[in-house]
Amino acid sequence: KINTISMRVYPYDKITSHIIGYVQNVNSEDLKKHKNEGYTSNSIIGRSGIEATYEKELRGEVGGKIVIVDENNNVIKTVAQKEAKDGKDIRLTIDIDLQQSLYNEYQNDKSASVALNPQTGEVLALVSTPSYSNNDFVLGLSTDKWNALNNDSNQPLMSRYKQTYTPGSTMKPITAAIGLETKTIDPDKDLGAKDKWQKDSSWGNYYVTTLHAPSPNNLKNAITYSDNVYFARSALTIGKDNLFKYYKNLKIGEKIPFELALNKSQYINKNQKVNDQFIADSGYGQGQILMNPLQLASIYSAFVNNGSIYQPHIVQGKTKTWIKNIFSKETTKTIKEDLINVIADEKGTGHSIYHDNVTLAGKTGTAEIKQSQSDTSGTELGWFTVMTIDEKQPLLITTMVEDVKNRGGSGYVVEHTKTPLDLYLSK
Repeated sequence: KINTISMRVYPYDKITSHIIGYVQNVNSEDLKKHKNEGYTSNSIIGRSGIEATYEKELRGEVGGKIVIVDENNNVIKTVAQKEAKDGKDIRLTIDIDLQQSLYNEYQNDKSASVALNPQTGEVLALVSTPSYSNNDFVLGLSTDKWNALNNDSNQPLMSRYKQTYTPGSTMKPITAAIGLETKTIDPDKDLGAKDKWQKDSSWGNYYVTTLHAPSPNNLKNAITYSDNVYFARSALTIGKDNLFKYYKNLKIGEKIPFELALNKSQYINKNQKVNDQFIADSGYGQGQILMNPLQLASIYSAFVNNGSIYQPHIVQGKTKTWIKNIFSKETTKTIKEDLINVIADEKGTGHSIYHDNVTLAGKTGTAEIKQSQSDTSGTELGWFTVMTIDEKQPLLITTMVEDVKNRGGSGYVVEHTKTPLDLYLSK
């Protein structure tokens, strides 16, 4: 005997599984939790992702009727009847070609990628790798397959775009913008190039070091060549109160308003003491700062939106301002020009993605994850954000890749951003 039954099928499988999620048969807990909501032991329910978030809208309403029949099963009377109602269509903002291209680039990495339309907050791609097949869950996983997924050290079930990470140098433009807003950074002032620096002898053996100490040591060069020392010194000049005020105004540490749950970013670990060393490290994205990739991408959008940030969203038709005029037009113009230089300058850290016919702005970041300054066994996270300046093709991509130490650092991410970016720009 062959039975034909209708099942949910996910055509993009691993490429979108972390966004879409999956459905499963209900269990006893579901039936208790959703008592009197029309679920039966044969129902399916959204278990993660959009499937879970929009379960009510997607499932529709079950129909049925009660009839009286004679001994030959002929209907004599319909006592009650309820028409079945299809669920609503939920249309996402995802550009599937861009989503697929980013997935292809990083499918063998532990990574998170976000692509936004900075002018609307629409999420054009949201990728987590490695991934898993959400179709497997619909059909029912064997115990062996379930255990293999859960015990995989690369954690394919984890949505990496939900997590928070040390942002490294990607915080430098944010530090710079705060300094300009509070008039504690003079962009033209030469601080004097230093390869290593400490505030005073009270720091003992602790020094802030940098791979690039450009001269003149002004804001433009410090962003272009990613000078840690410049931003450590600038953070102390800006001061804790100014930094924390703007971190708060940027909603760092608050719940991010988004259809899928995201971990909160943080600028301070409440269990640790805040001292000058911590403030200096925060200036170049180390210290206690942890950022969610989607929030970081959203903050960067302010640099092409005259200082305002649109609320990120993945369901169509939800465009609205999230943070209005966080930075002035003058500040964003300065930062934007410096970010253009990161890519345009032949020695800029993002120059390898330079395009002759499209003006791009961007920032690289390599975050160190280690126990102490002398620790040589730690790992590195590679970050890269790139955005178009042309309003006709608005795009902003932020990617974080784990374990890039000895693989080119943030340069690895710059190289792998080329194909998805070119694909989008060629449309």
